[in-house]
Amino acid sequence: MIHAAAERIVSLSSLSAIEVPPPQFVEFAAVGGFNAVGVRAAQTGQDRGFQLPAGSALLRDTKSALADNGMRVLDVEVVKLHPGSSRGDWSAVLEAGAELGADYLLVTVLDDDRGRAESNFAELAELSGDYGLRACLEPMIFSSVRDVTAAAAFVEAVAGRAGVLVDALHWARAGSEVSDITAVAEDLLPYCQLCDAVSAASSVDPNAAITEARTHRLAPGTGALPLVELLRALPASAAVSVEAPSARSVTDPGGWIAELGRATWTVLDELVHTNEKLYS
Repeated sequence: MIHAAAERIVSLSSLSAIEVPPPQFVEFAAVGGFNAVGVRAAQTGQDRGFQLPAGSALLRDTKSALADNGMRVLDVEVVKLHPGSSRGDWSAVLEAGAELGADYLLVTVLDDDRGRAESNFAELAELSGDYGLRACLEPMIFSSVRDVTAAAAFVEAVAGRAGVLVDALHWARAGSEVSDITAVAEDLLPYCQLCDAVSAASSVDPNAAITEARTHRLAPGTGALPLVELLRALPASAAVSVEAPSARSVTDPGGWIAELGRATWTVLDELVHTNEKLYS
């Protein structure tokens, strides 16, 4: 089947099946109709994700899987900027991203000291550029940068080429509107994350938001989030990353990824047809 939105980069975020090793994850994503993947690179053996040091068998096998399936890496994650952050905390993720040819580095801020957080982010953004990556800040209500408006202000305050990553679930839970996205300069919005949820309401419970974000998301188009409206507010060139962890991502990752692929392309086709009607 040829989709009307076939030229768009549509990636599968690693959190959608985080226990699956990267080479197999790439294969599942390709079969599911995605043309890119995200990779969760672990800094240490205690972190979620997989260690991918230069020269390792896992890195080599991941590169082979990408080449064999005609896939690319959209982003690597995640650098969490906390009060004690330093370059040593970032090296493994940056190096893996460079080795894999990723475009973006996903960053979250967990430091309420604004000056220190901006300084660390500025340093990280500059260093990311040296590795061929663009640092993108993801706002979440359980982080120090809660919403899209705050993230845009944070990034604009820091010199460099950093961007903002809009996640559909976090956008809704922050109580944000479509107008909050259109108010952001387009060049700050290179990609987004899609999923769906049982409700589009805002949340005042950070702990519940964390649990939902990490374990209970729905496939795009199967819930209450206004995904077509959100996508229409973003630049037409914005890549899409599908981040939808659920119970099925653990028990049946291959089947879940295939379902995510079908659901995502259905939403993207709906977006194209909606635009055609509006501008015809």
